[in-house]
Parts: sequence; C-alpha cells; structure tokens
Amino acid sequence: FVKVFKKTGIDIVHLAEFHYTAHPQGPDELRLLELKMLFEMCKKYSDSQLLLLPGEEPNEFFGGHWLEFFPKEVYWIMSRKKGQPLFETHPVYGKIYHIGDKDDMLKLLEMEQGLAWTAHARTKGSVNAPDVYKEEAFFKSDRFMGAAWKAMPADLSEPKLGKRVLDLLDDMNNWGEKKTIITEADLFTITPENEMYAHLNVNYLMMDQMPTYADGWKPVLTAMQKGKFFSSTGEVLFPELTINDKVSGETITLDKSGMANIKLKINWTFPMNFIEVISGDGTKVYHDKIDLSDTKAFGDRLFKFKTKLAGRKWVRLEAWDIAANGAFSQTFYIDK
Repeated sequence: FVKVFKKTGIDIVHLAEFHYTAHPQGPDELRLLELKMLFEMCKKYSDSQLLLLPGEEPNEFFGGHWLEFFPKEVYWIMSRKKGQPLFETHPVYGKIYHIGDKDDMLKLLEMEQGLAWTAHARTKGSVNAPDVYKEEAFFKSDRFMGAAWKAMPADLSEPKLGKRVLDLLDDMNNWGEKKTIITEADLFTITPENEMYAHLNVNYLMMDQMPTYADGWKPVLTAMQKGKFFSSTGEVLFPELTINDKVSGETITLDKSGMANIKLKINWTFPMNFIEVISGDGTKVYHDKIDLSDTKAFGDRLFKFKTKLAGRKWVRLEAWDIAANGAFSQTFYIDK
C-alpha cells in the first residue's frame, strides 16, 4: 500500500474506511478498537514522504453517501442512547462521542473542526445528494465542505470528464453557498498490479509545508475548506492561477469596466484543447472558451488575458486536453 502510493508521487492520502467491512455501527467497544487500530496504522506508515490520514465514509445521519475528515484522531460512535451525553471520557480511549442524529453529527464536526462532504455526488448512493439536503443546517454549515468529483461520466464523446459534479459546483455557487469540490478515487485494493494511475485524481493544496502526523494535519482541512487548491486527472496542472492577484477561495474586486485580469500557467502532457472560464450571477451559468488547438504535446505556457465579469457573483477555471484529461480550480468570489 505505502510503496504503491509513494511511487505515484502522492504526498497525502485520506482514507475512506469502513464502508463495507469492519463494524462502523458497533458493537461500540469493537468499533473503538478498530478506530484505534486505524489511527495506529496511519501513524506507523506516515513519514516525511507520505502522510496517511484516517477517515471514514459513515453514510449515516445526513443521507446518501458522505465522508468525514478530522484534523486529528477522534473517537466517535454511531449511536446515542436516550439520556446518554454527547461525549464522555473513556478509560482507554479518552474523549469519545456518541452520535445519534444529524444534529449530533454537526456538533461533532463543529467541536472537533472536522469536515464532511458528499461522496460521488449525484450518482450511485448519492444520486439525489446534496440537492435533497441543500436547505439543511448541516449543509449550510462551513463544516460541510461540498462534494467529491470523480471521472463520472467518463464519456469520451464529451470534451471533459466528470461533468456531473462540475455542474454541481456551479449550482452550489449559484445557490450562494461557498462550497468546494475535492477529487476522489474508489480504490478497494492497492497493489502494484492494479492500474492505479487511470483511477487516481489528485488535489494540489496550497500549504507552506507538509504537516506531520504527530502535530496534526489541520492545514490540510483548512486548504480544502477555503478552496486553496486545484484538482487534476494528472495530465494537466495549474502551477499558477490568479484573478486580479487573488487566489481561489478569495474574493476579487472589479473596476468600473467589470473586467478581470487572469493569469494562468498550465503544464500539460497531451496537446491541449481549451481553457474554460465559468461564471455565474446567482441564476445563470456562463461559459467562455479559449481555444488551445495550436498547442503540442509536453508543453507549458503562461496565459494572461482579460474577461468581463460585470454582474457576476463568482468565477472559476478549467482546462482540458484533446483526450478529455483536465484540471479545474476552486471558485473565486466577486465583490458586489
């Protein structure tokens, strides 16, 4: 497992455990023991090259499939008996939480500064999520980060992969929610024989340094929640992206002309197809494409251009190659 991920060059892996195996819903003592073993395994195999971080796909309380991520080891149980406190001190595991419903779960995320998000949104076990709970308090909380992207649909008659969740990001932006989209991968076995690259998506986080397991990994969650990252299938990278000198997740201000200055550096493998500037006004979504059919394989270029964003509330960027591989930024917000 560790050797495979290190060979990919990935620095941080967040796990999504206990979906089909183990005992997520108890018995309580067995669940706590399995959490302890998960934490010990992550600590053992984390080093300066790879940070292996615990996480679960609980799929309880909120509806649909969703993931959780805490900035440190947190012991919690997916049940709360009548009259039982939200948390208590366990003689072996220390502070443990008893979670019985969506309100308890939100309190846990708030108290421990964790994040939750919809897994494989708008398909499979999340076919109606997050839409079905978009008015819920837990979704509107900043502890509910947004949703996860994967290359579904992988329809090569389309110029891009994963349109379903990219459209969701636009919808969430127009709902007025400051949410982010992280890329994910469903990998049930990790072996050298697996075709890992085809299934992996990568998120490049803006952080000053690599966190350590011992000191906690809050900077990872902060970057995710604040939109300080871009995501890629691997063949297209955004080593630099600013709009009016701001980075993704931040708020830009337009001058009287309503024009914005965009600076985007792209590294690519296959010849590029286009850059797309996507923006919205709270109701409609607008798409502006820049043709890149003049590019060749294995290149890089710094693009500088202006785009009119008068009347818009948000903007984000994507870039796709001729094989529908690509990268996408998180959202920039526009001051009224």
